[in-house]
Amino acid sequence: MAFLNWKIAGAAGEGIKVSGLMLQKTAFRTGLFTYGSTEYPSLIRGGHNTFEVVLSSEPVQSARTKVDLLVDLKTSTIASLPFPLSDLAKGSGNLLTKNTVALGGSCALLALDLTILKQVITETFGSKDQSIIDQNHQAAQLGFDYALKNYPDKKLKLDTPKKPHQDKIMICGNEALALGAVAGGMKFYCAYPMTPSTPILHYLAANAQKLNLVVNHAEDEIGVINMAIGAGFAGVRSMVATSGGGFSLMVEGLGLAGGTETPLVIILGMRPGPASGMPTWSGQGDLLFAINAAQDEFPRIVLAPGDPEEAFDLAAKAQNLAEKYQLPVIILSDKNMGEGYYTSQRPPDKYKNRRYSLAPEAAESDQPFKRYLVTDTGISPRPLPGQPGGVHLANSYEHDELGYATEISAERVKQMNKRLKKLETILGSGDLIAPQLFGPKSAKTTLVSWGSNKGAIVDALPQLPDINYLHFSWMWPFPEKQFKALISHNPRLVTIEGNATAQLAKLIAQQTGIIIKDKILKYDGRRFYPEEIIEAVKKL
Repeated sequence: MAFLNWKIAGAAGEGIKVSGLMLQKTAFRTGLFTYGSTEYPSLIRGGHNTFEVVLSSEPVQSARTKVDLLVDLKTSTIASLPFPLSDLAKGSGNLLTKNTVALGGSCALLALDLTILKQVITETFGSKDQSIIDQNHQAAQLGFDYALKNYPDKKLKLDTPKKPHQDKIMICGNEALALGAVAGGMKFYCAYPMTPSTPILHYLAANAQKLNLVVNHAEDEIGVINMAIGAGFAGVRSMVATSGGGFSLMVEGLGLAGGTETPLVIILGMRPGPASGMPTWSGQGDLLFAINAAQDEFPRIVLAPGDPEEAFDLAAKAQNLAEKYQLPVIILSDKNMGEGYYTSQRPPDKYKNRRYSLAPEAAESDQPFKRYLVTDTGISPRPLPGQPGGVHLANSYEHDELGYATEISAERVKQMNKRLKKLETILGSGDLIAPQLFGPKSAKTTLVSWGSNKGAIVDALPQLPDINYLHFSWMWPFPEKQFKALISHNPRLVTIEGNATAQLAKLIAQQTGIIIKDKILKYDGRRFYPEEIIEAVKKL
């Protein structure tokens, strides 16, 4: 069997996510490829929570519809087999270990190494008393032994790896975004908690000292973005993260960053709306919002990673792009990518950065600095506070080259054209990322999508002959030239999106005039599965 799908279900507060991660880590350290994902309602306790792990001897990047082994804590069953979880947990001396009993039983039925599970347990509960670790070790052993004794013929067969992974890590998208930003030189992170971006705040706060960061949990999203703009103005690479509602509150600050040409990186973790919508589910409804949110018009870059490797690379790149072009960079994420745990390539241990567009040191001068000097690229030299000869004004009003507020029409047009010139500069640079092509180059049908849909589509492609996939991770400014080159053989185009109105297809039509008629859209808050993509494509 190429892959197996394991799932644990129970109420919030029963350790569902912790249990799922321990099983996934055990499988990963065995050498299997894994993909883990969680579903939970917007409740602190109760409700119906799940964590599922796809285990495979080959690379896997998405969930599956069919569950091969279900652990149901409510009915005390594993794979529909009666399993006395509570009674066995009592044998460990701690009734709360019934989920660990289930992990031991699962390891037996999945032919996973119990020794590795015990190592994972030790690490997971390392901050607790040794008695807690011992009880969980005992619980795992009891579950493992019970499964082998009572269900020896129920083992699921999976092609086993020859050796553990050497250059891979298990990581979720939010952690990759956080680490990528650090690799890109971020030194200040500010946020107000909002699902699905909250784990970034938790991760960076827990590791702030190790990573030499300032991490601030501010009072609200308005304070968040203004603090980050202040840090950026001072020359500190900064980042914030939020969701759609929080981003709405940040839009006035976004305009301030655009008008003052201050570097800023924003992670927008999308979720179903409008308003509070479905806080703990996923969607892709904020693409056009991110591109167009503004008071009037100003340039920005919008990126959308599809997996942790892209998340790391784009978060690092975003820090450099924001400083190089002196504008906001928005990274679109969602719950599926942000809270999905992947087997991912290990990033480099060291990452070199350079500073961009800073004004050279100059002698003291009584004359103000032309901070908004009109240039051929639209990028002006940027002095940092305290720099000799760099005194200038920066405020929220339209201004002239010196930063002085102005309502003179000619000055307004000059500054507007200067800012928008950056889009042309970006499109002509080597920084732009072309859509990535998967599958045969000249296929008759091309699937067009973006962001977290990547994994499910890539996993579906082997079952879709003469079909390829164009994955967008660079959304704006739109890579029109590169897109047209990749579809120059005029394939049938099909867009796959997690929104109701095919926003990428709208963007493509707006920028290229190309109309994509065939659409596969999903907007129920759930992820795409490879099986449903295969079925939907075959029905077209």
